[in-house]
Amino acid sequence: MMNQPSYHPSLGVPAAPLPPNALACPWCDCPAVPSPVAQSCAGCRRRFTLSAGPALDGSVMPAPYHPAAMRIALKWSMVVTYGFATLEPPGIHSGTLDPVLAVAPIEQTSIAYGDVVSIAVWRKVAWGDCIAATLLLVPLALLAAWIAILAVTKAGGVAAVSAAIALALGCLAAWLYRRGIVVGRRQARIVGRWASARVPFETSPAFHEELFRRCGIARPLVP
Repeated sequence: MMNQPSYHPSLGVPAAPLPPNALACPWCDCPAVPSPVAQSCAGCRRRFTLSAGPALDGSVMPAPYHPAAMRIALKWSMVVTYGFATLEPPGIHSGTLDPVLAVAPIEQTSIAYGDVVSIAVWRKVAWGDCIAATLLLVPLALLAAWIAILAVTKAGGVAAVSAAIALALGCLAAWLYRRGIVVGRRQARIVGRWASARVPFETSPAFHEELFRRCGIARPLVP
């Protein structure tokens, strides 16, 4: 990828060396072409969107700099340390926080909105949520429902309480399934001229919307 020109012929941007993976599938790094709609990788067949940024497409204009622009910060666990990403007025800051207080950056990169080459967005199934719902909440809900059925003719109060518990557990399980499958683990790969970042943003839809707006890119739907 490093030896390819930093444009697709339809974009008409002067040739320059591309950063690694700027025009590649975020799943398997197979070559890909920016598209305004979701696409499937020719190699792994998984779905994603790949959008050309201002540094790649001359027709894309980043939003004007505004010092009072809203600051959106994300933080997520990385087993031992924590990762972070912040949308600041001039650009995107991301990196790693200390493992003790998760406050002080121990590694940080910055990408100006005008230096964004491409943004890839994709979604993974949150298997942890689905497994927790299947192995814990669903059996407990069924047990509570069975107790309610057995007690309905003998102890109305117990049946009502058990039914309420079963309903609550069932609703919680449905919520976890939705979070795991419909929402999933939403990821963005931002590739700049000199740095890149991967950001899980499922906890903040505003991050996704504002990132594309500030880069001047039409926001695609998460595939």
